[in-house]
Amino acid sequence: MNIPPIAQLAIFACLAVILATFLPGLTVDVPIWLPVLVGLIGVLFLLPAVVSFAKQKTTVDPRTPEAATTLVTSGIYGITRNPMYVGMLLLLLALAAWLAAASSLLPTIAFLLSIDRGQIRREEESLRQNFGVAFETYANRVPRWLFF
Repeated sequence: MNIPPIAQLAIFACLAVILATFLPGLTVDVPIWLPVLVGLIGVLFLLPAVVSFAKQKTTVDPRTPEAATTLVTSGIYGITRNPMYVGMLLLLLALAAWLAAASSLLPTIAFLLSIDRGQIRREEESLRQNFGVAFETYANRVPRWLFF
């Protein structure tokens, strides 16, 4: 089953709230500025990524990566191959920080694994087929996430 990443984000965010509410476990005192800052950084990854796709007139729909007409490699895509997913991950981290419960980090980790092992691998295979050497060169130059 291919659940769209935005739906996965919503599901894992709901799970984080549920876990923080019913299984708070270790709680931490988090200053309010931390989740706000992390959330803003997440938005700063998401918005330019979507705008880049719109400017290049290529699909932003992750369910159909084979429909990509352009390999976007500039701007935010020069820092990470997946700025939208980095942004979503940062939004989940911001939520976990705001909830201040260690249990709320579990859905964040699950989201990372689900996106990395499922969604990104499918997308990258389509990009390899569509763009060949250009994608391989890009993938060798720019990390999948931020630092790895």
